[in-house]
Formats: sequence, C-alpha cells, structure tokens
Amino acid sequence: MKKLLREPALFLTILVVIICLALFVLYPIVRVFSFPTLKDFIEVPQNLRYLRAIKNSLLMVVLSTSTATLLGFLFAFTITRTNVPLKRFFKTVSILPLFSPPFMVAFSYLMMFGKNGLITAHLLGLRVSIFGWHGLWLSETIAFFPVAALIMEGVLQSISPSLEYAGRNLGATGFTLFRTITFPLARPGVAGAALLVSILVLADFGNPIMIAGDFSVLATEAWMRVEGWGDVSGAAVLSSLLLIPSFLIFLIQRYWVGQASYITITGKMTQIQRQPVAWYVRGLLFLLCLCVSIMILLVYIALVMGAFVKGWGFDWMPTLKHVQSIFSRSPELVHSFVFALIAGFISSLFAMIAAYLVSRKRFLLRKFVDFTCILPAALPGIFFGIGYSIAFTHPPIDLYGTATIIILSMIFWNISMGYQTGIGAFQQISPSLGEAASNLGAGSMKIFWQIEAPLLKSSFFAAFVVSFIRALTTLSVIVFLSTSKNVVATFTIMNFVSDGFYGNAAALTTTLLVIAFSILGVAKLAIGQKLDLFKI
Repeated sequence: MKKLLREPALFLTILVVIICLALFVLYPIVRVFSFPTLKDFIEVPQNLRYLRAIKNSLLMVVLSTSTATLLGFLFAFTITRTNVPLKRFFKTVSILPLFSPPFMVAFSYLMMFGKNGLITAHLLGLRVSIFGWHGLWLSETIAFFPVAALIMEGVLQSISPSLEYAGRNLGATGFTLFRTITFPLARPGVAGAALLVSILVLADFGNPIMIAGDFSVLATEAWMRVEGWGDVSGAAVLSSLLLIPSFLIFLIQRYWVGQASYITITGKMTQIQRQPVAWYVRGLLFLLCLCVSIMILLVYIALVMGAFVKGWGFDWMPTLKHVQSIFSRSPELVHSFVFALIAGFISSLFAMIAAYLVSRKRFLLRKFVDFTCILPAALPGIFFGIGYSIAFTHPPIDLYGTATIIILSMIFWNISMGYQTGIGAFQQISPSLGEAASNLGAGSMKIFWQIEAPLLKSSFFAAFVVSFIRALTTLSVIVFLSTSKNVVATFTIMNFVSDGFYGNAAALTTTLLVIAFSILGVAKLAIGQKLDLFKI
C-alpha cells in the first residue's frame, strides 16, 4: 500500500478500474437479482410460460450444441487431416458467421425457407414454414458451429503424429486408430467447444426472436415480459434463470476443462507423416463441407437479393428503393457506427490497462479485478441489458434514453475478450523490460505507456476489431435500452422483420456487414499477419 501511495498515477488508475468494474459490471448484476421480490421467484414453478421457456431453452441447448459441436469437429478434421479440394474455401466460408450479426442466419433462412421462401415456395413449390424449433435448431447450428470448429482445429493440430504412428505400429488403422488415439486426445477440446457453444445457444436472442415463432426460450420470454406486459420484475427473474446455467457452464469450461493437461507436444521435432484418410471418408467429408458451405453462402445471397428486389416472396423485380431507404435510416446507422467505435476503443484500452495491472502489479483486490474482467464472458446479453435497464434508468443514476447507457453496456460487455488477449500478450513480454525502466526511475504508468503499450499494438487492434464488430451487431444487450433518441440499426432491423419489411431489413443488415468487414479489412492492412482475431 505504501508503494502504491508513492505512485499517485498508479494508485488512481487502480482505483478507477475497481470503481468502474464494481459500478458497471457487478452493480447491474446485483440489481437484476434484487429488483424482483422473493414472491416473484417463488412463483416460477407455478408459471406455465416460465416452465415452457425453461424446457425449450434446455432442449435447444442439447440439440444445437450437439449438432454444432459435431459439425465443428468434422469441419476441423477435414481441414487439418485431409487433402480434400477447396480446403481454404471451406475454412474461409466457415468463419464468416463470426463477423456477422447474430440474428442474420435466422433472418436469411426465413427468406429462403419460410412460407414465402425463395427455395421452399418458389423453387420447390412446397407450402412449409421454417418457423419454430426446427428452424431455430438449424439457425443456431449454422451460426455457432464455426466457434467449435476453430477450437477443435487448434486441438487437432496440436496432437503429435508420433502418437498415431505408435498406434499404427501396434496394428491400429482407420477408425480404430481414430477411436483409440485421435479422439481421446481431442476429447478435452471437444468438451471445451461444446461447453462454449452451449453458453452461446443458451444466451442467444437474435435467432429465436427472428425464427422461433411461438417456441419461446428464456431470452425471448424475458423480452416479451417487458414488451408485452411491462413486467420488468418477470423479465429480471427469467434473466436470472438464464444466468445461472450460463455461469455454471462457464466455470466448468474455464476451471475444469481449461485447466486439464493433455500434453502431446514435447518440443522434439518429428518428420512423421499423419496417416492418410481413406478415400471414401474424404469424399463424405468433402460433400459435408460443401453442403454446409452452401448453407452459409445462402445466408449472404438471401441478404443481397432481399435488398434489391421489390417485394420478397411476391414481386421479384429489381429495385433500389430498399437501398435508398437506408439514407432515411442514417441516424440509426450513425448511432451504431459511432457507439461501436467509441465502445470498441474504450473497451480495448480499459481491458489492456486492467491486464497490465493484474499481470505486473500486486495490490489489494487484484483477484477481484481479474474475476470481474472475465465475468462478462459468462453473462448472456439479455441479462446484461436488463441489468443496465434496471440499474441506470432511475435515480441516482438516470441515463434513460441516452447514448451513454448503450455505450457503457457495449464497453463492459466486451471487456472479457480484450482482457484475456491482454493477459496473453503480457505473458509473452518479458517483465525485465519494465524492471529495467523502473530501476532508472520510471513510474509504473510511464512504463506502461512508453514501453509496454507499443508492444501491445497487434493485441490491442485485435481486441478493438472484435469489440467493435460485437458492439455494432449486438441486439440482445441493447434491446432493453433503445429508445427513439438512441435507437441503433440492429433494433430497427428486428422491428422491420417483425413487421414484414424484409427488403428494408436486408438492406440495413447488408450495410452493417459492409461496415464490419471494412473495419476488419482496414485493421488487417494496418497490422498485417500480426492481427490474429482467433486467439481472442
């Protein structure tokens, strides 16, 4: 403590970080649990709508997590273990959903496979609808399997070929080798990917609100409690029920699977080649990846087509009216861009400073800072949004209808990724650099800004790009915070789809995609190969 008092700048920085985390992360969480009465929680088992939403949420977690994880594993196996054609194409296409609005898959499939869908009604002549649990299952599988694929690609690449070679020497080949050697070694990665996907499925709001129809899940039911009945207490109860399993899964993923040790790389170089995959297996995997890639590309084809036809489902004449209508929606686009830009920058900077303090300094409440910076990763967006709605729309902190409340929610909902990126970056920077500067009389914050910060450039930009895109495309966090004064594009898109204005929704969504990929391209040009977004 005495050492901290000798460095006022460091002491003030630590104090500001702790206050911000307590006020903008912990306080909204506490308010969600404290706002409803005990009676509200006791009535949960008696409310059939609540019970149905809980059952539906758990069902989708099981279904979507299973298929997304299986698909992700097969995709990763194809990319890392086979020499099928179009491997680079498959990998590129599979990561596109990671940089797109979370509701985009459901919206596009609604246009392609809905009652008036281009494929179902107009090409195949089928009178079917994708609305309901099956449409949600498909949408969440396609939306979240890239997360599982990225995790398992790294796991499969890290398995030493010498272990499989030893298995072959003992007589194991083909599926036997995969079952006894490859998959057991990949199992921790598969479990980690499944747990992460289950959190995303449980917290998903964008896809269910677009395509689930009467199949309510906890996230959409919480929204309907406020939108339909003005029941904020009920929404808080449902959000609390959503948080509990999400948080437990997060803890299991981080502290159980994440801490497990399955070492297969020992530092010794090896020239051993991996066993080639049988031709018929390669053929099946190629067809699978091709079909999935087509399903992903359909998402983007539907959006572009929807933006340039007069009336989706009944008038296919080309038009520019939907694109021109974007100009009348310029306030929403400006809000989305400016809010995301500010939130992305501040969130990344705050995360890097917090990572520096935790990595390099010893102070009271250090573990509190570490835990609270990671905590938002376990918070469903709908929970975080309603927490801000309860905490900061009434005195003593009344930010109702302001840009500030949306920007703050975006900043602190996204700090986890930047923080973990910063922690990883500081582990790669030798502390001796800072120690040498300290011996020459430099203060801690001067060391951070002049020595450590320049070395964090690529990590900062990676955190900024991901935070910016998440803030630009988020719906669940801002859905309780948007008013006519601070409305953002994603909220308007949700209303367009709800009202049947698919052309306007497609044009606005396409514009968000152009902005997101433009920022990604600029960052890639500025940083080059050092910009690794997939370590976040």
